[in-house]
Amino acid sequence: MSSGTRVLLSSGPRALHYLALLPSLSFPTPTPTPTPFKMKALLACLLAVSAFAADVAKPHIPLAQQPLRMAKDIAAFEAADKANPPPQHALLFTGASTLRMWKNVGEEMKPYPVINRGFGGSFTTEVLGYMDRITLPYHPRVVVFQCGGNDINSGDPAEAPIARIREYLARLRKENPDCAVVFVATTRAPSRKAKWPLLDEYNRQLEQIVKEGKNLWYVDINVALNLPNGEGKPGSYLKDNLHPDVEGYKAIASVLKPAVDAAWKATEAAYKR
Repeated sequence: MSSGTRVLLSSGPRALHYLALLPSLSFPTPTPTPTPFKMKALLACLLAVSAFAADVAKPHIPLAQQPLRMAKDIAAFEAADKANPPPQHALLFTGASTLRMWKNVGEEMKPYPVINRGFGGSFTTEVLGYMDRITLPYHPRVVVFQCGGNDINSGDPAEAPIARIREYLARLRKENPDCAVVFVATTRAPSRKAKWPLLDEYNRQLEQIVKEGKNLWYVDINVALNLPNGEGKPGSYLKDNLHPDVEGYKAIASVLKPAVDAAWKATEAAYKR
């Protein structure tokens, strides 16, 4: 019934007739006004659905493929190089925190001049991205490279860091063709047990790079750090079950030094020129 319709109520038979028609008439149902609480709840639901849809639409990007980090670390290396220029044609260590935390690597690698440029919990993207600043300027005779475990742990498949390592090697050889490289396997650390199959695949592909090239070495430090069942040897790791402790680094040196000796000897003629 519209607002302009009028019902005349009067006495008598006609009035009774109108009253009989009333049940058949339809009146619009008023729309309830939402309360502030209901409005807030509705808005929250809409935002949640929108956020979920955005997450579904946006592909996961592993940390290793995101913008470079640790600019302060690299700037600190450059400042140190300016204050006390390191030697050319030295033994360069580059990679992630396992190398960064090796405080007495110079002692373990005597008599070779050592430059340690391990930084942060770096990814291969960062070692590659910063190589113009902390690899190429030193014209290293031998590079000890260990990186890739953090890439795998961040969600990368083995092929991703391996591709970046191939690019690193190609750029290094273009600028410094006589340089030898010792590739160090990533550790099968106890804290990353869930990732062991992926880390094993990465190490297998890393070893394959060595088999394909010249003046390349592969060192599996896991034989020094871990038991045959894959678990860490007692005393090999810090409490974080990720990084080697002092005894762990001694064990690493015992299997790494022979490869460094061989790489240094193989490049002797080239660096005497």
